[in-house]
Amino acid sequence: MSRLTTLWLDICLLRAGPQDLPRSQTLLGLTLGGYVLVSFLLSAPGYPVGTALLIALVDLALLLIFAISLLSLVGKINRLIQTLTALVGTGTLLGLIALPLVQVLTREQVSEELVFLVSMLWLLLFGWSLLVVAHIMRHALSVSLPVALGASIVYALVAMQIIGLLFPVETV
Repeated sequence: MSRLTTLWLDICLLRAGPQDLPRSQTLLGLTLGGYVLVSFLLSAPGYPVGTALLIALVDLALLLIFAISLLSLVGKINRLIQTLTALVGTGTLLGLIALPLVQVLTREQVSEELVFLVSMLWLLLFGWSLLVVAHIMRHALSVSLPVALGASIVYALVAMQIIGLLFPVETV
């Protein structure tokens, strides 16, 4: 495992923070690309290619707005590069973990038991993702974990609503 992957994993396990990542615009750019790719792969099974790409880009834009707004609000915009690198790096890592779950859930013939199990794993992964975002924002904003968790929950709910409104799921 590369040093960066280990750092992102440590952030996911709440053992490191965004301040432990290098402050590099090049790394941020590469990580942003990886995040968009994984987000696209997560959306692709349920949407046409163009729509899946738009969802990935909107997802990224919402994450950028979230981080920039909160860091600006508390006067810590100087932490933006490392914060974004942590958010998109861990988001990419957790997205890669979610890919097999999405593949199972989008299969045509899946037993109810398997759907239930995978749905529970998806819910667990979603909760873990919220905690990771809160952990990152706690360090970036210098606030308590409950405050950061509240912000991450609000962000997730708003992002899901916006993406759901812009890209409704077609029912058959």
